[in-house]
Amino acid sequence: MMKVDIIKELVEKNNGIITTKLLNENRIHRQYLKSLVDNGYLVKVSRGVYTRPDKDINEFYLVGQQYKAGIFSHNTALYFYNLTDRTPFELDMTFASNIRVSNYMLVPHYINKEKLDIGATVKELEDGTSIRIYNMERTICDIIRDRKKIDSQIFNTALKEYMKRSDKNLNLLYEYAKKFKILKILKMYLEVLS
Repeated sequence: MMKVDIIKELVEKNNGIITTKLLNENRIHRQYLKSLVDNGYLVKVSRGVYTRPDKDINEFYLVGQQYKAGIFSHNTALYFYNLTDRTPFELDMTFASNIRVSNYMLVPHYINKEKLDIGATVKELEDGTSIRIYNMERTICDIIRDRKKIDSQIFNTALKEYMKRSDKNLNLLYEYAKKFKILKILKMYLEVLS
């Protein structure tokens, strides 16, 4: 099978998207990608991400591809879990503290590398793409840790909505709260809501 045909097959299997990472994993040189762009089969949508021209790409997916070291968090994660009624104007992402990010669309948060992956998960989006995002319990811990920087209405709504959820995992929430040394504060907020 020719390399161009392999790329087309990968594009179809990957919901109309191809990344240079996927090419590298399949040991295909980027020159073949360039020829598919030149003849109009693919368009470049961001660094390392190409799609069919008729494919609408989710903004969250693109940002996640651009900042692979980051994980969607805080207000952005609250939005995905329906724990807030506000659509974020900027996207929150958490990075290891040894990385610095500057982008007007992003609100970067930093944490030591050992705690970065606690609660990280992959969320499938409606268009078939996926992003790295913190689970609900980690998100609740993050907003409690940063409670002085979070709008009080967003903070209170998120906690109330979380407590109403049938899919909440209080054991996991307490486990994370211990790791982040906020268990006492968490219990105080949960007592008020009970």
